[in-house]
Amino acid sequence: MPIIKHIPIYAAPKRMLAYVTNEEKTEHTLVTGLNCVKKFEDAYADMEFIFETYSGERFFKKSIKSDTAEREKQKIRLHHYIQSFKPGEVTPDEAHQIGVEWAERAFWKKAVVLCATHTDRGHIHNHFAVCPYDMDGKHWHANKESLRRCKAISDEIALAHGLEIIEHPKKSYNHKYGEYKMRKERKSWKQKLCDDIDDAIMKESVGSVDDLLKELQKQGYGIRRGKYISIKVRQSRKPIRSYRLGDGYALEHLQFRIEHKNMEMPLSEALKYSGIQREYALCIRQIQIQLYRRPEPDRLHFATFREVERSSRLLFYLQEHRIHSVEDFQKAVSAADEKLSELKAEKAELIQKIAEEEKIIGDIPKYLEILGRRPFLPKDAVELAQYNYLKDAGITSLEDSEKHRLMLADMKSRLKDADGKIREAVCEKKTVYDFYALYENQMKSDYQVLLEQARAEMEKRQKAEKERSDLRAENKMQDRGRAGFSR
Repeated sequence: MPIIKHIPIYAAPKRMLAYVTNEEKTEHTLVTGLNCVKKFEDAYADMEFIFETYSGERFFKKSIKSDTAEREKQKIRLHHYIQSFKPGEVTPDEAHQIGVEWAERAFWKKAVVLCATHTDRGHIHNHFAVCPYDMDGKHWHANKESLRRCKAISDEIALAHGLEIIEHPKKSYNHKYGEYKMRKERKSWKQKLCDDIDDAIMKESVGSVDDLLKELQKQGYGIRRGKYISIKVRQSRKPIRSYRLGDGYALEHLQFRIEHKNMEMPLSEALKYSGIQREYALCIRQIQIQLYRRPEPDRLHFATFREVERSSRLLFYLQEHRIHSVEDFQKAVSAADEKLSELKAEKAELIQKIAEEEKIIGDIPKYLEILGRRPFLPKDAVELAQYNYLKDAGITSLEDSEKHRLMLADMKSRLKDADGKIREAVCEKKTVYDFYALYENQMKSDYQVLLEQARAEMEKRQKAEKERSDLRAENKMQDRGRAGFSR
């Protein structure tokens, strides 16, 4: 799951290059220079010459003011990119290979880049020092679009290596302190908008997000729906995307709230499940009760709409994959791991066979040429000896070359299929790992308390049901007695 980050370097480029290649942080073999040498002093000299030639400014700059306006006047001396991996996800050599592949694809062919893999932390990560100008003077602009492209390339390479990626990065729903203060004082226009949305959701006429948006339009709000929902409160204010209003207002959460209308899962529905599915369903019910019925300060468990929606998806996953115990869950995790490992091993074996076939096809013409020499001299026999493997393979004519070309084409087609299967296996592994981590973390927190609450609720209901049953039986006996007396 490699993550890409960009940091502009406005001063002290030599110190930056020395940090990147620091031998205490990385092995000498894990440093690669693209269009420059890997020793930082020489790399500095190369970048200094290119920068000063095309920028018209000195490369070295001791320091600059921290003021943002002052920084914007300065030219960036180096672009510093960091590519981080999850702990235990890759070996240092594999991380470095991925990093070099990424740098070769992300930047231009003549870009001057120093790549290094650091192994001194719990997570392996790559550093890239990129000269702002390439060898032809082409200027690299670091902006949102170039960073988006760099991240996409990193994801492609990660998937090709059988690694996970973050497919849908989560948006932040946290409020700034000023907004928090305004909401607390009941002066926030955002809070007013949230209240109007909450009231609209509970109306009987609102059965979908489209119904909700129509209701808000009736109240005078401007609405635009695309990938996100944008709401315009008044003409003088810019529209705000609904997810920025806080928890429970993202598109998927609004849909969830409308479908469930702030009503918890019935106990009878939760009891239809078995094993850990039942326990988890009971916990979700308790979270919903706390979210929908209790004022926030009195909540034992701080529930959120995101948590309810995410927990519901986990319950559906457990049901769909017939996971009824922790052991079943652990087996699913192991199975996903084994499947990915097997597919990667099959791909490696296929790559090896492709290399062998390419060598056979490349060597056949020379082998046949030596075989056909007349007179056949001793030196020819010596030269022919290195192609004995072709003799063992039964190669006798150029027609055999065509057979091997067909075999090679078939292998390359299977290699593409293998890449697709690996991507699917990576997604499957990520899904089961994420769900298992979610389940494990929740059960380690206060979900056990929620489960005890659920059990107490069931015992209370069972007791009440028994009392009602006993009362009905007693009344029945009394009715029978009165009927016998009347006779």
